Amino acid sequence: MKTTQSKQNEIKSYSKYLLTFLLSVLFTVNATAKINAELDTLSNSIGVDEFELEKALFANEDLNTEDLDITDIEVIELVEEVNLDVDTSIYLPKNFNALEGKNDLDWSTIELIEIEEEIDLGFDTSKYLPENFNALKGKNDLDWSTIELIEIEEEVDLGFNIEAYLPCGFNPYLDMSKNSTSVAVNN
Repeated sequence: MKTTQSKQNEIKSYSKYLLTFLLSVLFTVNATAKINAELDTLSNSIGVDEFELEKALFANEDLNTEDLDITDIEVIELVEEVNLDVDTSIYLPKNFNALEGKNDLDWSTIELIEIEEEIDLGFDTSKYLPENFNALKGKNDLDWSTIELIEIEEEVDLGFNIEAYLPCGFNPYLDMSKNSTSVAVNN
């Protein structure tokens, strides 16, 4: 009795493993078929010309660009319509116009107010400054007309003779203001 029961148990466990194996194979075959079907529909959805162009662009093949004319290239603009499956008109008032009053704003009537924010550093800064300190003292006391600006001219060495690259008789100071000076360039 014991041997027949153990054989039946073995047959049951074997049949469970066999059933699991068959279901796994079925699932794998089904998934592979689905992937292949999707790939077939993708490759069939484009024309022969587009397929050849895709192949040339993405297969690292050398294109003969000598015969290529810019007018021969057709630009295809994909316009995809977004469908939200929601009727927005039921949530908006009647005769709603989102652009109504867009250009009716008169900026000259709007007063801009600058809000000065007080910065709290966490300590009293007056302890660290001299008595009667004024940070703006002397701000407008500077007379720029009394200051002489001197332009320092430095000779720049580019590491090669620039005269070889300039046209014959080139004068960079030609057509400057009346204070211009003529400079002779040696060729």
